[in-house]
Amino acid sequence: MNKKIIAIFLILIISITMAIPSSMAHAVDPVPEDDPEIIKLRQEIEDLNKEIAANEAKMAEIMNEKKEVKKSADALMDQIAVLQGQIDNYNFKIRKLNSQIAALNTQIMNTENEIKATEEKMEQQEKDIADTQEILGERVRAMYMSGNVSTIEVILEADSFESLLTRLELIARIAAHDNAIIEALKKQIAELASLKAKLEEDKIKLEESKASIEFSKTETQAAKAEVNKAKSVLDAKLFVLDSHVAKLNAEDAAYKRMIARAEAQREAYDQKIYFMIHGIASTGDGSVGNMIWPVPYESSYISSAWGQRDLNAGSGNFHYGMDISMPGANAYDKRIIACATGKVLLASNSCSHNYRGFCGCNGGYGRYVIIDQGQGVYVYYAHLATVYVSEGEIVSQGQNIGIMGCTGNSTGAHLHLEMRIGGIVPRSTYAVNPGLYVRK
Repeated sequence: MNKKIIAIFLILIISITMAIPSSMAHAVDPVPEDDPEIIKLRQEIEDLNKEIAANEAKMAEIMNEKKEVKKSADALMDQIAVLQGQIDNYNFKIRKLNSQIAALNTQIMNTENEIKATEEKMEQQEKDIADTQEILGERVRAMYMSGNVSTIEVILEADSFESLLTRLELIARIAAHDNAIIEALKKQIAELASLKAKLEEDKIKLEESKASIEFSKTETQAAKAEVNKAKSVLDAKLFVLDSHVAKLNAEDAAYKRMIARAEAQREAYDQKIYFMIHGIASTGDGSVGNMIWPVPYESSYISSAWGQRDLNAGSGNFHYGMDISMPGANAYDKRIIACATGKVLLASNSCSHNYRGFCGCNGGYGRYVIIDQGQGVYVYYAHLATVYVSEGEIVSQGQNIGIMGCTGNSTGAHLHLEMRIGGIVPRSTYAVNPGLYVRK
């Protein structure tokens, strides 16, 4: 009960002090809406809006042109992919033919080695025949020279008929053995000659197969060369399209920079108009009783006021603050300034969520700042995209303290402004309607 009385008493004090100009406040005389400078600034804003719209239209044209170029590039890449597939098939076929040629070369080499070995055997057999014939010749010559070659002599020298038969049989056997050796050698030579002929025939067939495969390889390489030529033409066309896209991207980036500069200038004019109309200097110290609007743009507005509200199909809750936003997509990246001079009680930059949704960071506040303005007044600036101040820092009225964002539990980019007087927790006890103290 005592706390509530103290809170009410503080509210009365603050209400009274709001009506008294503070010597700490850095204020100027308000300027009427029809002031020539304000009219001129608004005309400048209108011109900037036209410039931005024109540049956005050019960017839209570039986007459409890029889409058309992309269609052409996609069609070319499809054709290139088909040709590349053919080239890959040709490469596979050439590798296969090379493998076959290598196998045939091995077979030919082996056949040549066999032919050489057969020829060597034939040469040896012919040598053996010549040697055997020479031995036989020498034997005959020796028998002739010694006078023992006469069959009559062999018969006459036999001392018995049995001895005669034995001698004749021995002579016949020697002659038959010699003839058999010669015939066997001749047979081997004939077989080797036949083998050599077959091997030479096999070699010819292998060489013919190799020639046929090499011809197929030559044809395949020629076909591959034609496809490579066609692919090179398409590659050149694709390069031209890619270069054109790069040029369009550069133009798009240039228009984006021009739009960014125009938007920054428009924002500066918008803020200047706001300060002129409300008699606020761009920087300076403030007091509790002379709080200024924290979103210094003429187009800013209250998107959700203090009090009971319905968020989702009948699921209501009490809103212990005031939400301030900007039209359309302009809410992001707008400056947030301190309503009054004070000391930073808390500054939290710890929330990676900065888009529409609910993440629960820092109790749903997301990135936020609490400034102790003195006299038991604490002001919360919540859902910031970036916090510019640190705990313990003394900030001046109008000083940049952060950037509007969508961190924490937020359905869109805005500033949640919350005030507590006389204490911090529980919120339901100390929270007061900031709209009673901060007006645009």
